[in-house]
Amino acid sequence: MLLRFAIALAASFLAFVVCDAPIAEPLNRVAENPFVARRSPLESHMDEWRLALRLSGEQDRLFSTFAEQLHVVVRDRDAAIVAAAIDRNREGAPRDPGEPLRARADRLSRHVENLRALADAETSFFASLSVEQRRIADRVMPRDVLGAHDLFRRRGVRPDRNG
Repeated sequence: MLLRFAIALAASFLAFVVCDAPIAEPLNRVAENPFVARRSPLESHMDEWRLALRLSGEQDRLFSTFAEQLHVVVRDRDAAIVAAAIDRNREGAPRDPGEPLRARADRLSRHVENLRALADAETSFFASLSVEQRRIADRVMPRDVLGAHDLFRRRGVRPDRNG
């Protein structure tokens, strides 16, 4: 009786091991693996846009310029958000009361320059598209690539989660 129970238990354990999903995840899975660098959503969107538009050589060069400038704007915007959070959470009053305003003005002027460069790159890229590619771009690409409609929002949850 005990032998039958042991055999049945071993058989069920063997069936469980053979038929069940693998315990370890493959190393190329990005979602759960901390050792694989995650791609930003912007990178994924740009790859989708590039594939959907089927760009020629010159258009691909213009798109690369547009994508590079978009990365610069996003990096600068993220750095400005962090700097603004640091300024808001600084302990005590600043030695120079105008210093935070000057720092913010410098960040905003850099942002304006980057936005102008992005607008120039975007204009030259869209000028190179054919009528069919523009129709595809209208369907695939968002109207506001940067999500700037809420960039200067003052109420609600801020991107840095720092009230």
